[in-house]
Amino acid sequence: MIDPVGALCGSCRRGIYAFDFARAWGAFKTPLKEVIHEFKYRTHFSLARPLAAHLASVYQAHPASLQADFIIPVPLHHIRQRERGFSQAFELSKYLGRAIDLEVKKGWLLRVRATKVQAGLSRRERRLNLNGAFKVPRKARLKGKSVLLIDDVFTTGATLAEAARALEQAGAPRIHGVTFARAAIPDFT
Repeated sequence: MIDPVGALCGSCRRGIYAFDFARAWGAFKTPLKEVIHEFKYRTHFSLARPLAAHLASVYQAHPASLQADFIIPVPLHHIRQRERGFSQAFELSKYLGRAIDLEVKKGWLLRVRATKVQAGLSRRERRLNLNGAFKVPRKARLKGKSVLLIDDVFTTGATLAEAARALEQAGAPRIHGVTFARAAIPDFT
């Protein structure tokens, strides 16, 4: 794992994110970057289980900080999911849930607005691109529940932050993020 136990990046120390705690298994650079691209864009479903095993190791390394009542994957907009054929966050969540014995709540977070692809956008552009993109449906019972929010890559934190904001507004008091890779490794000094 890339981050030492207890270390937080500057953004987390300043409390700018809606989530409480986030961790990644590795740095988003070669060879992990290539593995994620194979999984995400070339639909190599066989990678979901081993990638989720790494997510499970992150969860097990931080059991108190990442404690949750259930898992919610960061969803794709239905148009992008139809194009891609699957949701990478859901596939990771499915295997992670089995490994750590947590239920996955698919459909408890929806991407209600199609957004531009985040790659190539600045931090500010990413934040604006995702503003209002997520919604929690009425069926979701989040009041007083802790959520483990799963995605494949943490780049600037804009996606996890906006998804967490929607979950927080729906009553989730604690939201933790776990991703397979983190694009920028923070300075922990």
